[in-house]
Amino acid sequence: MPKALREPEAPARRPSGDSALPGWILRRPETLAILVALIGLFVQVVGYSRGWGNQTGAIELWYVGYALIIAPFAGLLVVRDRSAHQRLGAALALSLIAYASWLLSNPLLSTRFDENLHVTTLVDLVEKAEFFHLNSMLPVSPHFPGLELATAGIHWLTGLPLFACQVIVVAAARITFVTALFLLASRIGRSPLAGGCAVFVYAASPQFYFFNAQYSYQTVAIAMVMAAFYLLTRAMDSPQERPWNLLISAQFCLGALAITHHLTSWITIATLWLLAIFFWLGKERRRFRLTLITAEIATAVVAAWTAIIAPLLIEYLRPIFSEATSQLAAILEGGETRSVGAAGDGSTAPAWELAVMGASVLLWSIVLLPAGWAAWRRGSIGTTRARYIPLLIALAFPLTQASRFSEAASEIADRGSTFIFMAMALVVGAWLARHVSSLGLLLIPSALIMVVGGTIIGSGPDWQRVPGPYLAGAQQRSIDAESVQVAEWIGRYVPDGSNVAADTTFSRLLPNFADVTAVTLSGGFDIVTPMFISESMDRYSLGLVLRNEVDFIVVDTRLVGRTALSGSFYEGSSGFGDAASTITPAMIAKFVDEPGFELVLDSPIRVYDVRKLRGVPAVFEDRPDPGLPGTWSMWQVGYTGVLLTIGIFLRRRVFDLRRFRAGDAWRFALLIPAAMLIGAVGVLMGFSAVSGAITATALLYIVLRFSTNPSRDPSLPRVGWESRIWGGLIGLIVVQTVALAVLSTHDGLLEAPPLPPPASGVGQ
Repeated sequence: MPKALREPEAPARRPSGDSALPGWILRRPETLAILVALIGLFVQVVGYSRGWGNQTGAIELWYVGYALIIAPFAGLLVVRDRSAHQRLGAALALSLIAYASWLLSNPLLSTRFDENLHVTTLVDLVEKAEFFHLNSMLPVSPHFPGLELATAGIHWLTGLPLFACQVIVVAAARITFVTALFLLASRIGRSPLAGGCAVFVYAASPQFYFFNAQYSYQTVAIAMVMAAFYLLTRAMDSPQERPWNLLISAQFCLGALAITHHLTSWITIATLWLLAIFFWLGKERRRFRLTLITAEIATAVVAAWTAIIAPLLIEYLRPIFSEATSQLAAILEGGETRSVGAAGDGSTAPAWELAVMGASVLLWSIVLLPAGWAAWRRGSIGTTRARYIPLLIALAFPLTQASRFSEAASEIADRGSTFIFMAMALVVGAWLARHVSSLGLLLIPSALIMVVGGTIIGSGPDWQRVPGPYLAGAQQRSIDAESVQVAEWIGRYVPDGSNVAADTTFSRLLPNFADVTAVTLSGGFDIVTPMFISESMDRYSLGLVLRNEVDFIVVDTRLVGRTALSGSFYEGSSGFGDAASTITPAMIAKFVDEPGFELVLDSPIRVYDVRKLRGVPAVFEDRPDPGLPGTWSMWQVGYTGVLLTIGIFLRRRVFDLRRFRAGDAWRFALLIPAAMLIGAVGVLMGFSAVSGAITATALLYIVLRFSTNPSRDPSLPRVGWESRIWGGLIGLIVVQTVALAVLSTHDGLLEAPPLPPPASGVGQ
């Protein structure tokens, strides 16, 4: 491991007096980079604020701000004489500021497709305090509850709102991932600069900015993967014959992975077995034994969990791979292809964006040649035969770009790019660390193109990156203030357990706010899309309502004349041909005056009560306004604040990043698995706020009892007035940025005229 992470770091070499740059820049390049990046973040938030209104200049400000975020961290790569702690701090800052860039486009509510599905599982887990409750939009989710258990654990201990707990889990996952990647790359590349380069390389992944910032299971899964591999590497380096603390910690991470994400756990197990085989072939007996032990135990855990829910997994994964396979076959046969950068309505990305994406792919393909050669020739990532595994995975990058001409295969390639860029981070990062000086000024613009190009590829069209007015069939842009109002209306008035038929937007949104079940094929119902796309209520459509015991139908009149920008309006409607591609007025109007269809909410989004068709009493509830998803406890939040204040006061030096040592890695790697375990206990305890506060107090006592506050290290400089000024300036920018984002999002997403109660009245 780099010496700077095992011993107190040495002060950076003072700049020479004849330097062309001011001394305060050369003394604090990381601080300056963070300051510039935060200014870029503020520029983006100004764009988000404009986006909620008239969109003027919103996307342009996003690009300017993102360039300001990325460029200074690219510049840090060429700054010499930085300690490992300084480079790790910069890597963490890049990761968290990029996450803030994504988060502050909507810092109050989860509105993206995958997030809504997991929020449903989270809300059911916390409010019902039971495992494996049906999620009709994503039935497999409750059976891989690692993400939700970690979030529920934090909620139980702190009383914080669920959305705040979601943010904490994602931020913790990113910190864990980046720290483990930095340490692993520093170890393999034999230089902290290699670690910094590796993190920057991964920042160019199509998944880094967008998908791996979402509240989704892969976000936590990849953190567990990287932590497990780093802990295994440290175990191999340990002088102990059986470094059990590291091996057991790795197993905890792999166990958490097994209950978090299916595909990632399988890929990880396969990689472990490949590593064991290569270590065996290379006669590296110690590494072989440790890897074999890890692989055997992890395989048993993953196999046992997979066997329990195998039928659900098969049903979930079969259509995904079947569609991808058929589309790839069509491409190979010369059939129709998907235009790269095109949205569902046929609109394409601007030419300059296509050029940046193409340049990014080209630059990566070029860089891979010397980086791959250096790895092959044993010059960059060690002499072990196991180096062939990250090398071969990294070299698959150019091949995956061909899949972007198929919509389904492109999604699989995007998910797979996460693992490809993990390998590229090691291979390219190690090579780049040795050639930073020779690349000189070419590095910053090239790095900027690579990262921005990768981000554009992974985050889709421009409307995906900035908030704004309602767009039909456009992921998070299809959820606006009117949509949220209707979801809250259903959460207030509709009886618990009701079956609701709706388009895909409301099918994923409503269960976040109300105890209702979306009528979907994946949830065990018939597919009701024929009812929505028919232009009259024929016998078949009426049979769908009766057979599936539909209680309410939600009809969004704003879909008329629109074409979906992403996916389709209704479940599986792509399989119904042109009739489902564009919504006609007749499709919407057919419910009006239909016998047994009572219009109980008349707004741009209509709600029909169809319970009378089955002779079910048409009664309504009259609950308080449900507000945002999930509950929270004000007194418990205050109590948690007191506990944190006590802990920080008594162990304040623990939080100094300069004291971090590579040997501490197993402790931070266990934070998320520990949160999952606490969440599981919370389910059994019913998530009582009192029991959560008692548990939090006990945990604080244990931490204080078995840890010590480090004494002041004389080799570390004191925090002086200059540092306090910089810290105050950075804090001021952060506060203003977050405040602007919260206020603009509240006005744009949550401010709408109240809706009237059901037309037939409540309590009837």
